Amino acid sequence: MGLTSKFAGITMLGDASRHAGHKPPGKAERAQAKAERAQKKAAEAQAMRAEAEAKVAKEQDAVLAQALHEDEAQRRADISEVAEKEAEAIPEWRPDPPGGHGE
Repeated sequence: MGLTSKFAGITMLGDASRHAGHKPPGKAERAQAKAERAQKKAAEAQAMRAEAEAKVAKEQDAVLAQALHEDEAQRRADISEVAEKEAEAIPEWRPDPPGGHGE
């Protein structure tokens, strides 16, 4: 029995020394790891939001540019139309013949 208990004691010491540096994580370590994962997820979400906002801003810029282009084209068409109507409304003026006042 002496040899068996000596062997058991050595085995137990060996197991203890092997696991001394590899303790299972405690509450603090688990909480720290959870916090780090949450921070990583938050950073990823923030990056996705920034990307989405940039995409929306780019699309809004394109829509505004198109609308401005269409407005400018319509403005020019309106000006041209007004100019034509004004030209039609003004009678042609012919100068009086030389030497007379049209009498």
